[in-house]
Amino acid sequence: MPAILSLVLIAAAAVLCWKLAKQLDSKRRKKAAGGEECLEYRTDLAFDECLDALAARTAEDEFEYDCARQPDGSFLLHFTLHKPTGQPVDTLYALRLDAGRQTVVTLHFLREAFGYRQPVFPKELLDAFLAKKLAAAPKAPPQTGAQNAG
Repeated sequence: MPAILSLVLIAAAAVLCWKLAKQLDSKRRKKAAGGEECLEYRTDLAFDECLDALAARTAEDEFEYDCARQPDGSFLLHFTLHKPTGQPVDTLYALRLDAGRQTVVTLHFLREAFGYRQPVFPKELLDAFLAKKLAAAPKAPPQTGAQNAG
């Protein structure tokens, strides 16, 4: 009887640890969705012009990329950069284009090669890529009341 009780307690502790780890990961993802892992840009190009610009590959591109359309209308932007070490840097973003007076380009980090949970490409590289490809600028941070008054 004590052996069965011990097994039940060990199983309960394992389930509790798993649930806590899952909850912490969920909180981290929710926090990251509004943070640096979600980038927003604005461009004067129309929606179709953005698609054409992304489809056009040039020798001047810093890295190789693939932009596949998904059934929900979004795109998967898959960046690959081959480093001299032989290990490619491989990053996947969800790309969303919202048409309007200005087209809003949203990049949401999904995954990095080798299980990294943070993007390897620095934000400055993504800014430069989208500025070159789509003439897109990062969304300006919101102004606070103190900045507007002064």
